[in-house]
Amino acid sequence: MGIRAWSARICGLVVALACAALLPVPSAVAVVQIPAVDGANEWTCRPTAERPEPVVLVHGSGTDATRSFAVLAPALRAEGHCVFAANLGAAPGVVDMMTGRAGSSSTGVGPIGAALLGQALFGVADIDRMAGELADVVRLVRNVTGASRVALVGHSTGGTVIRQYLGTRGADATAQVVTLGTPYRGSTWAGLRADYPDLAALGLNDDQIAAQVYGTAGQQQMVGSPLLNRLNTGGETTPGIRYTAIASRADDVITPQDTALLAVPSDGDRNVWLQDGCPADVADHGGLLTDPRAAAAVLAALVDDTRPLPC
Repeated sequence: MGIRAWSARICGLVVALACAALLPVPSAVAVVQIPAVDGANEWTCRPTAERPEPVVLVHGSGTDATRSFAVLAPALRAEGHCVFAANLGAAPGVVDMMTGRAGSSSTGVGPIGAALLGQALFGVADIDRMAGELADVVRLVRNVTGASRVALVGHSTGGTVIRQYLGTRGADATAQVVTLGTPYRGSTWAGLRADYPDLAALGLNDDQIAAQVYGTAGQQQMVGSPLLNRLNTGGETTPGIRYTAIASRADDVITPQDTALLAVPSDGDRNVWLQDGCPADVADHGGLLTDPRAAAAVLAALVDDTRPLPC
């Protein structure tokens, strides 16, 4: 298929799709942006018998696909996977002006700096809205590649967005899920106080700091939140889908850290502590996206092998 033909095909898949890589979302004012990510969003890529499921990467709060997946996307592509990633949940955020940290990412200029530079802040919208945006991305990927199902990989809030998507929209379109630092049973956000001392100095508690840093998504991932209570009714996983949950004991955002593992893994599911077999691994929450051991765990999960993980 020539460049003009496949470009036209992409543009015909979703109502009002803009060819400048902006995917309008019918249910939201914001748009889903499909950015340039090394190793991802190659729309001529087609699944193979060895790699039948395109991989859709879902970023966390206060970051975006480009910053989140600069390491993971090329690693997946190098092993023959078709990889796709979009920016979800664009929204303004009320955050601290002194630390300038970028939400769940350990890199970047931070939300206030991003706003001053005219950049959008992603991943801080209502999780159900982001699940709807993910549904549009998955539909686009399946239509373009011809794949019947995809594999979903989510970091932090991205994993919760995946869970909401599966519960309301996309179980039949998904073969497997991999999460990194996703709070299945919610986070107490105990580490944010040290990371955002200016907000703590205002007298905000941990939950209030999370709401300032991560927006609506932060509120929805607190321990005992209505959204998580609903998602966990009947279990943390969706039948017929293989899960791998990856966690780090050095995670400074998701607390307690074992909330990032499945409470009761089913047959075929995996829980992976990065430090099991490698106690020297110090990857924190943002480090889950750049740590070679974490990347190898994702690669092993997607092909369901037992390769040794680097240490």
